[in-house]
Amino acid sequence: MQTFVRDVRASPSLTDIGLILKDATRSFHFDHFAMAQRVTGPAVMMNLPLGPVRLTDFPDAWVEQLVSQGRIADDPVLLASERSVAPFAWSNLETLLPMNDRHRAYMAQARAAGLAEGYTVPIHVPGQASGLVSFVMGGGRELPAEALPAAQYLACFAFEAARRLKLAANDSGTGGGIRLTQRQLDCVVLAARGKSNWVTGKLLGLTEGTVHKYLEAAKRRYGVSSRTELVVRALYDGHLSFADVMGAEMMGAGAGDRRRDD
Repeated sequence: MQTFVRDVRASPSLTDIGLILKDATRSFHFDHFAMAQRVTGPAVMMNLPLGPVRLTDFPDAWVEQLVSQGRIADDPVLLASERSVAPFAWSNLETLLPMNDRHRAYMAQARAAGLAEGYTVPIHVPGQASGLVSFVMGGGRELPAEALPAAQYLACFAFEAARRLKLAANDSGTGGGIRLTQRQLDCVVLAARGKSNWVTGKLLGLTEGTVHKYLEAAKRRYGVSSRTELVVRALYDGHLSFADVMGAEMMGAGAGDRRRDD
């Protein structure tokens, strides 16, 4: 994962990001990937136009069929990603949206094309186009359960790298300059280690509610809605390192009490 993050951050083009993501997809035992960014809002919901980021190693014949026949609007995965902030398996689509005959026909044709089961990570950037990254299995193969947590980080890092490349190309800036307070950073580090708000509070000498407030404030600074996206942004911007995330446990509440918020 550290190698992936290093390489994707240094990628000079979307093509390079796609090649790196393709290698990582195979390393984590998936067969294919797809990344898409799309414009959102009431005026475009019916047509589901894809935005400036579109990378995939799906079979060429399937991609050509989607584009030439305008089948993208029938893709229930795109619709489900608008309704969910949590990753989902394609086998659970029926729980996320009412599937009609076109949706079912689309998924049947995807299976026939060798795209049998997938795991999609929705990505929502406030004020910008939403997106998704899907990791897909061929016929007869189940999703690698042990790789699903890593897939979330692969998706968020690759999408963020692609998004920043597009922003830089448009001279729109990257949203840099975001700073976290020390208390916020302490909470983010422990969240990245999988600690609950209650455990984090015990380690830092804070109440569970105070930890929640620090994490929510950090999310607002980055404009993200999930802990995973928060950790990815903090890692991407250098607020955290993998040594922080995977390092030794903090010394407990006493050590936390000596930290001061700025």
